[in-house]
Amino acid sequence: MPIYEFRCQSCGREFEKLVFGSDQQVECESCGSRQVEKLMSACAAKVGYKFTAASSKSSCSSCSATSCSSCS
Repeated sequence: MPIYEFRCQSCGREFEKLVFGSDQQVECESCGSRQVEKLMSACAAKVGYKFTAASSKSSCSSCSATSCSSCS
């Protein structure tokens, strides 16, 4: 079940909402307005006990691995 991030165009508040279908009307949790826009979300994956943002580049400057799961 996807959780989406939204921004209210009336009050500017950002919030997350579990959306079950594309026909579901999303309302702002703060002011109740239906004038909301869906935001782009960063994808994250659980690796062991850590959460890591999805990326195709290594964050380590000393290696060429695409993941730091083998580091440390």
